[in-house]
Amino acid sequence: MIPFVTLFHWDLPNCLQLEYGGMLSDQVVNDFVEFANLCFEEFGDRVKFWATMNEPYTYAIHGYSPGTDFAKDDSKIVQSSSKRVQRNLPSHRNERLGRFESTTQTTRHTWFIVNDPAKETYTVARNLLLCHSRTVQLYRTNFQMHQNGQIGIVLSSGGHYPFDSTSQNDIDATQRAFDFMIGWFLEPVIYGQFPASMLQYAKGNITPFSNEEQQELAGSSDWVGLNYYTSDFVRYEKDPPGVGYPADQHCLYSYYDIKGKPIGLQD
Repeated sequence: MIPFVTLFHWDLPNCLQLEYGGMLSDQVVNDFVEFANLCFEEFGDRVKFWATMNEPYTYAIHGYSPGTDFAKDDSKIVQSSSKRVQRNLPSHRNERLGRFESTTQTTRHTWFIVNDPAKETYTVARNLLLCHSRTVQLYRTNFQMHQNGQIGIVLSSGGHYPFDSTSQNDIDATQRAFDFMIGWFLEPVIYGQFPASMLQYAKGNITPFSNEEQQELAGSSDWVGLNYYTSDFVRYEKDPPGVGYPADQHCLYSYYDIKGKPIGLQD
């Protein structure tokens, strides 16, 4: 049996969430790399296949994408100090069932802007990708040569098909659905930048990578894992509901096409 070890499968330490907002702050990148360095030092002689993270799409979408089931967050701009942090922090959306008190004493000064649902999902995804690229850079520079391992990332995607195969709008929306799901993370680790359609349709909400960040990201995966779950039909929507990620795509998803045919195998 050959182990494939994942560094991050959504188990962010609660103390980092309380200290600076977790993945909403780019401060998480340094902490992630420090954690990865410890793992490489302690286990790298036995691990030949590392994954920086599992399904960053799922973490960003289900943790931060706006939706009716998420708790309202009334905090504005938070300035933390060396005092114990307990309240008025931007909650990870999945903390809606209750808040935890801090169990650690923060010693760093940081700030972050919250209550901008249109941007939060993109901000988290961007920071996840920077965690990935800088961890890969660390591994390749300090460990790969003598540990003889490989490092990659595990992504997720569904299959997308046009709701109306004769509609160019639906055909274009289908490609955009791929861009906004797997392309969101795959294109940066291959080419160094988000898909062109995301930069166009999410303009104002998504922040492109800088030239330096692009150089770190491009080619930053020795292998790519893919988790596949299901497929759907995609229809173009001129005025989609919501804000941010759900609306920026201009896509609506269905398990039935224009003729009422369900997705998947039929008798």
